[in-house]
Amino acid sequence: MTLPLKVTPPTAGGTALPAEPQRKFQSEIQGLRAIAVLLVVIYHLWPERLPGGFVGVDVFFVISGYLITSHIYREIQENGRLSLISFWARRIRRLLPLGFVVLLFSAIAAVLWVPSTMWDATFRQIIASALYVQNWVLASAAVDYSAQDESATVVQHFWSLSVEEQFYIFWPLVIVLLLFLFRKFLPKSAVSVKTILIVGLSLIGLASLGYSIWLTAYDPASAYFVTPTRIWEFVVGALVGLTLGHRQFTGPIANIAGWIGLLAVLASGVLYSSATPFPGYTALLPVLGTALVMIAGNHAPYIGVHRWLSIRPAKFLGDISYGLYLWHWPLIIVAPYILNSGFFWYHKIVVLLIAILLSWATKVWIEDPFRIKPWIKQKRRSYSFLVAGAVAITAVSLILPNAIITARQGPTLSMSDPCYGYSAMVNNCTPIEGEQAPNPSAAKVALQPKNPLFPQCQAAETVNKIVECRIGASAETATKTVAVMGDSHARAWLPMLDELGKKNNWSIRSFTRSACTPSIADRAGLNRMTGASLEVAEICTSKNREVVDLIAKDSEIDAIVVAASPIDRTFVAPADIEMSNPQIEGFTMAWDQWIEAGKDVIAINEVPRLGPNIPECVDLNSENLSECSSTIKESFSRDQNIKNAAETMKSDRFFNVDMTSGFCDSERCYGVIGTVITFHDKSHVSFEYAKSLAPLFEKQLDGSTLVASK
Repeated sequence: MTLPLKVTPPTAGGTALPAEPQRKFQSEIQGLRAIAVLLVVIYHLWPERLPGGFVGVDVFFVISGYLITSHIYREIQENGRLSLISFWARRIRRLLPLGFVVLLFSAIAAVLWVPSTMWDATFRQIIASALYVQNWVLASAAVDYSAQDESATVVQHFWSLSVEEQFYIFWPLVIVLLLFLFRKFLPKSAVSVKTILIVGLSLIGLASLGYSIWLTAYDPASAYFVTPTRIWEFVVGALVGLTLGHRQFTGPIANIAGWIGLLAVLASGVLYSSATPFPGYTALLPVLGTALVMIAGNHAPYIGVHRWLSIRPAKFLGDISYGLYLWHWPLIIVAPYILNSGFFWYHKIVVLLIAILLSWATKVWIEDPFRIKPWIKQKRRSYSFLVAGAVAITAVSLILPNAIITARQGPTLSMSDPCYGYSAMVNNCTPIEGEQAPNPSAAKVALQPKNPLFPQCQAAETVNKIVECRIGASAETATKTVAVMGDSHARAWLPMLDELGKKNNWSIRSFTRSACTPSIADRAGLNRMTGASLEVAEICTSKNREVVDLIAKDSEIDAIVVAASPIDRTFVAPADIEMSNPQIEGFTMAWDQWIEAGKDVIAINEVPRLGPNIPECVDLNSENLSECSSTIKESFSRDQNIKNAAETMKSDRFFNVDMTSGFCDSERCYGVIGTVITFHDKSHVSFEYAKSLAPLFEKQLDGSTLVASK
């Protein structure tokens, strides 16, 4: 597709605007690329040494905006048109061959060394990376509470390449649209193409910068990844190319300015950290610093900033910067699994050297041939390669992990076996973990946080309304109704309560809320688990008080089950409620209100927290599952808010259920019991194990209205 733009190509006797002189190769650009990739790689290897090294990505964005816009403008000036098909074909040949190779390597490395519990996220992101939408996948995960414990995958770094590819796809269309609209509505204007683009792109850049500042303040997790918050960085590079053309400022003052720009980039790498709001206004420092280096400086001996950026090592690293960016991250991720020990400084040096070697080799044997060899320069072949590569990677990602998981699955126990799940504790089965393969597998259990049995049964922490659902027996046939209140740890008991509800004819009404401890006292400070704001904390307390009142007034409800995460959280007395000890009374006042309304209260003590991600630990230690257990002391190191409050209750209608004996013996708590993985992450009870604990729960309800009704 070639788009005519009514720009007459320059001729000897014509009156068209002269084309910009052919821009000479700027060796300092390669030096800037070297700086950018070193910032990123050092940050990933030694984040404590260079906590702001992530700004290297922003340097790349500015350079891309500069080069791509300059190229598009030059083609328009020289030919009077822009061939989108040719432009995109060149991008395909330049970027996709090595990108696809690294994705295939990452897929193979994942199945060889990465725990199968990470395969779902890994292969989902490999597909997203092949389609260059990885940044949007990560943005959605960044605001997904269930994904917060999800480990980094071997292709997480493809997010920035996705942003770049989206820029390459849409940027020429934006430029064409700007020129088309201007010529359509002002056909007789003598304004130059360059002026149109400078004004139009500046407006786009200002809008993007404003949005970036706003979203970084409002939703920093997703702001980091989404494309609109980064467009202005490309625009800065584009404006450098459009305003200066082939020219640079090279005098002594300009050279000082160039050094200031380089120092701004390096300073942001040193002074910024994960606590820095980013991108937003803080990205101005590395972005404008990069632009300053591009427009000002010289090659004077010893003092020229461009001279130092053009030395042979800098040029070499700049030449391989794309490959080094691609290769370093999967090596960093898989190395600890291969070593099966600490990842020390000397290991990191070896990883860095291997990444450099791979980058050089793949530049020589993959990047350069695909870029310059005639056999691939046919546009049809370029696009065929794009389609074939994306389809192949998607197919591998969909088929390979499931096939391997199925092939690995050994003999398992059935749910009716006397040594399955919690029954292994009751029947003194040895070894306590069981001798068969976990059922379900670690990989399947690891998916439970993202695929809850009852997804409709929990409000997100930012939702400012009560969310209720019903499970168990139907409301029409149920003889008793049980309400459930608490955070995600309360929701973890819903599989068990659903089973008991169907067995005993109980209707279960859930009022759970993510990351919201079921206390009517106010929370002090941020949510330490999710970093949520005080506004979210206020929503939690407000909805808790509404739910407490709703349950107390609802005559249908006979009993309430309360549960929560063991978390070190401080509570303070609300302004309208007098509390001498809000850490306790935030719970007990609600419980007393329900008891006074004639209802039973069942408080489930906090479950143990074993430390590691249990499915991942099981996958890595299948021959020694004791590695996935911990001592009683280690497992209960956090505040036990429910338990502490329950110990102060005296009512006959209050039942304190302790499930510790379902996870622990006298010395240790276990990650696998009776071939069932006990937790689907670090602390949430897995679906299957929760169901197996039903007898232990029922046994502790003697005297309650629920047992009396059976």
